Amino acid sequence: MQIEDIQTIGRPRLNTEIRVGGTALLLGDRHTLVARDVPQSVLERTLRRMDGATTLDRIVAEEPALLREVADDLVVSLDGLGLLDDTALPPFRSGSEVILELEELVEARCETTIYRNPFWQTCLAANAPGDLSQRLATGMVIENWHFLFRESYFDAPVLSYVPNTAVRLLLNEFFSEEYGHDEILLRSLTHVGLTYADMQDAIPLPETMALCNALAYWAHNDPLFFFSTLGLLEGQGMKEDSFIEACTRVGMDDGFVGPLRTHANINIDAGHGNLTRLIFQQIPAIAETDVRRLKAEMPLFVDLYDAFYSGVWRHYTGDAPLLRRVSDL
Repeated sequence: MQIEDIQTIGRPRLNTEIRVGGTALLLGDRHTLVARDVPQSVLERTLRRMDGATTLDRIVAEEPALLREVADDLVVSLDGLGLLDDTALPPFRSGSEVILELEELVEARCETTIYRNPFWQTCLAANAPGDLSQRLATGMVIENWHFLFRESYFDAPVLSYVPNTAVRLLLNEFFSEEYGHDEILLRSLTHVGLTYADMQDAIPLPETMALCNALAYWAHNDPLFFFSTLGLLEGQGMKEDSFIEACTRVGMDDGFVGPLRTHANINIDAGHGNLTRLIFQQIPAIAETDVRRLKAEMPLFVDLYDAFYSGVWRHYTGDAPLLRRVSDL
């Protein structure tokens, strides 16, 4: 164990009992400390001052007979034995500050990925019949149905989020509002001739399952990062859905577009796009080490989301059957 690693213990706290046993100090029932480089009385005072309130710098400054190198070696040894705790707070920032930085990263990454994706470029440019094909629009709804049908994969693991009650309540409220949205999209698919049995027989695109599986992994193993993905997934800052507006402009039937608009309006009216900010506002402190991890993971999430749209574009502008059926395997 390197001394430079241990020096981060700014306010050491000895977590065991100290007793004097002749020419040695007894630390708990298992460890004996013999003074060699400093008098035993100095060593005993040093240990007793390791109370979690006094800094190591102050202890050394007020013990002239205790050299800094000796103090560092002592801390290394005690920490290696599991006898020291560090009560100093690690560097941290508020959740409200961190989420704004993450949003900047998301926006910058989207500028070079999702915003240039051929699917969204097509939707934004669509103004007349034929600019957006019914097959592509149906394909988008099919993959969204697959995503929403599997939402419990990644929402359920965080519903019991223990560290923060306010966050847990927000998540449970969100899940109760999201429940059943796949059934709304199914009404659009029914209008174009697809049944629930068809969808049960259908296989999601690999990119769709990759996104679902990644979110499920993060929800299970890194819920803080999972929370940071919800803003983009739920359309943060969105007042209208560009895909739905494109379907409307090119004249698609209201029986197809209407349920999509119902679904989008539920999300917009409930403020689901602001969920990530609301969650992070309830988190008073995030360690700098966690902030670095969140920032490092964010490009992967945006790229997976971009790949989802690219998968929709490739498959549903091609000649393959509309549904990839289990029954055809």
